[in-house]
Amino acid sequence: MSEEKILTVDFTQEDACLEILPRSPLVSSYHARWEGLRLDVHQQPAHETPEHTPYQHVVTVSLEPQVVQSERILDGRLQHENIAKGDVAIIPAHIHHISRWQSEAKFLVLSMEPAFLTRIAIEAGNLDKIEIKPRFAAPDPLIQQIGLALQTELKSENGVSSIYIESLTTTLCIHLLKHYCVISDAKLDNHEHKGLSQWKLRQAIAYIHENLDKDLSLVDISAIVGISMYYFSRQFKESTGMAPHQYVMNCRIDRAKKLLSSTNQTIEQISSQVGFQSQSHFTNVFRKLTGITPRVYREQVKI
Repeated sequence: MSEEKILTVDFTQEDACLEILPRSPLVSSYHARWEGLRLDVHQQPAHETPEHTPYQHVVTVSLEPQVVQSERILDGRLQHENIAKGDVAIIPAHIHHISRWQSEAKFLVLSMEPAFLTRIAIEAGNLDKIEIKPRFAAPDPLIQQIGLALQTELKSENGVSSIYIESLTTTLCIHLLKHYCVISDAKLDNHEHKGLSQWKLRQAIAYIHENLDKDLSLVDISAIVGISMYYFSRQFKESTGMAPHQYVMNCRIDRAKKLLSSTNQTIEQISSQVGFQSQSHFTNVFRKLTGITPRVYREQVKI
């Protein structure tokens, strides 16, 4: 196929998928405007994509319970694939790609801005040129888990948590850098992590407690202590034993306990005060962390 006939697909455009796929995605994060990352969930019939190159790095995760017979041409190499549920393929930006599959297939597509991945690499201490390696479909449990978690968060009726999306995106970036990039793993693994200084930790915790009623962002919290989002997330976990989004959820539930025991506010009012977008989400998280519902907790502490 001649060079001028090869499509270039830009996933920052809403209907980009329709340039290479017959159906629109079932679910998309396009309107959510996640920083550096887009998620599309697809259910597609048997199909052959035209030859194309993506502007973004593309990661696909199979959601189809049945094995899908497929052929893929990736960077000029042809490979036959038996794609099982959870298998992951990686198509780097500007790499030529064709995929053809012989039966109905459900899969998710993560498209990541190369500049975003480069920024994370620089923050992680690696200043080398970032070059993602193409990868034919094969298992990668961590990428599968991240993709499913992002899908669940996007489809949640309780609203999307910015800090959780940012944590998942950062984890995905670091995993790609460590395992699918032409760079030195040692530069990512051997950086000394001693946690935040006591002063920066107090700053971060104070900011979290002062803003529990808001949709807290990892970017905003890390800016308060003046370090990158990547290092903040790593050092905060070193200092507290919890990822930032886990710490925030625990703080919200601790504050909710105090309000349940010391006020007569309704559970719906309390859930809003501690940063939940719905009472049902608040109840689910409360039960997960305490083993009981907010209503039962209130009844027990007021006996």
